This record gives sequence, structure tokens and C-alpha cells, in this order.
Amino acid sequence: MDTYVIALWVLLGFALSTWFMMHIWLPDPPPNVLAKYITILVAGAVGGVIGGFLAHGRASSDPMPGIIAAAAGGLFLSGAVGFLTGAGRKAAH
Repeated sequence: MDTYVIALWVLLGFALSTWFMMHIWLPDPPPNVLAKYITILVAGAVGGVIGGFLAHGRASSDPMPGIIAAAAGGLFLSGAVGFLTGAGRKAAH
């Protein structure tokens, strides 16, 4: 496995999970945003690598399915972790 491909999957997971987090939290950031930011970044990287590895085994000659699967895996895992750790905004009192 080429390390550049794995690095691409990790960076893609990082980038999309950061976009996801900023899109949701920009109007009203939650308390302790740094811990949630780091958690979602790690989840995005792990999801990107998992998605890339799953698709790379199916179509090893073409890198595009791995890139798409890395994006989907990063978004899915970061969204799931964000949801489970209470990433949503709370209603005002």
C-alpha cells in the first residue's frame, strides 16, 4: 500500500469532518469545542482510512473509488461521533 494514498485518505477525512463541524457549529459553538473538534478530526481520519481500505480491496487498479469511499467514511464516522457526543446545539432557555 502506498503511503501517499493513505495520507490522501486521512487528509480527505480531516477536511470533510472539519467542514461538517464548522457547518453545524458556526452559528453557535458548543461548550468545550476544542475537545469535540479533536474528537471529530480523529474520527474523520479513521473513517477516511477505513473507507479507503474497504474500497481499495474491491477496485485496486483505480484510485477514485478509494477516494470517494474515504470521503464517505470520514463524513459518516465523524457525523456519528459528533451525534453521539452531543454535537448539536441546545435550545436557548
